[in-house]
Amino acid sequence: MKLRQHLNLMVFLFLLALTVFSVYGAFIGAGRAQLFFNSTPMAVFWCALATLLVIGFLVYASLKKRIALLLIHFGCVLVLAGGMYGSEKGHAVSEFTAAMSGRLMDRLRPSQEDTAASGDYQSFMKGMMTLHEGQISDRVALETEMKTAQLPFSIRLKEASIEYYDEPAIIFYLSEEEYYLIPIEVSETVLPDDRGTVVFNAAYKNFKMTQQDGQMKPSDSPEPGYNPAYELTYFPKDQPPQPFFVFERFGMHAMPGQTFQAEFVPPRMIRDYKSTLQVMDGGELVKEMTIEVNKPLYYGGYHFYQNTFSYDHLGPISGIMVASARGVWVVFWGYGLIFVGLILHFGSKLFGIKIVTNRKNTGGANGD
Repeated sequence: MKLRQHLNLMVFLFLLALTVFSVYGAFIGAGRAQLFFNSTPMAVFWCALATLLVIGFLVYASLKKRIALLLIHFGCVLVLAGGMYGSEKGHAVSEFTAAMSGRLMDRLRPSQEDTAASGDYQSFMKGMMTLHEGQISDRVALETEMKTAQLPFSIRLKEASIEYYDEPAIIFYLSEEEYYLIPIEVSETVLPDDRGTVVFNAAYKNFKMTQQDGQMKPSDSPEPGYNPAYELTYFPKDQPPQPFFVFERFGMHAMPGQTFQAEFVPPRMIRDYKSTLQVMDGGELVKEMTIEVNKPLYYGGYHFYQNTFSYDHLGPISGIMVASARGVWVVFWGYGLIFVGLILHFGSKLFGIKIVTNRKNTGGANGD
């Protein structure tokens, strides 16, 4: 009896401490809260709380007879176990264990081929991948250390793009006071007051001038690079046509003999970043998915989130945050068991559900 009383008191104190820690963590910010809950004292606390829950299965025999309470307690154990397994300390323990087992295997199997076959994979919680379109990599830059980790598979960035609420356009200036908006699409824009016509001819992703049939002509180069440009032609009234180009990455400039100017106006209201990722495992494409903010790709125990987006001379650069999902499904199963246990426990009062358990009749039975 005293053992149960002491155990009840300890469980109460631990749950009270858990409540206090949770409230404290909610007010110190995400970064400090992560450091706090992954600290060594808190790791000891989580282990002690999980141990108390396991002891409860042994001390309280009634748990074996009341399925609802059994599910709730077991679900709590799974939540704690999954959280600890996927925490920073859990990753550190896993990495240490893997290193020790690797050394042991090296001693038992010192062949270089066997050692190389074991891979250079490292347990980590969070990191970043930065990819250009068409680039493939299995390296992840760790956030907490100045080094990289290797995934057991590779990620290829097939395509990256930005979606906007507004549309890009070209401003066509005949003077500082007189200008017109030209849509970026193959079309013809008739200027008012007999000022002529502007025809949008073509768009280029990687513009280059190449020699074709003895003449320099514009082309969309298949070589690596990023130089978006647009080809237009201005048809002034009663004058010969004047072809010109507008570049996204270069400002407005006037050409000799040109009576007008034009510049690219980028969209400003970003709606979403998107990256089409391909998972290459064993040299084969095993999964493809377009990720965006709050819509990650999951594969091999990792989530891949759209994190940053930029451009350079080679084109779009997609920053992918890689987060380990180790232990997450254990936590989900734990919460599922807790939910089912609560429904069963309070079902008789809320929904009229009655749980019938078989019990041994130790005091005799009234038979019919």
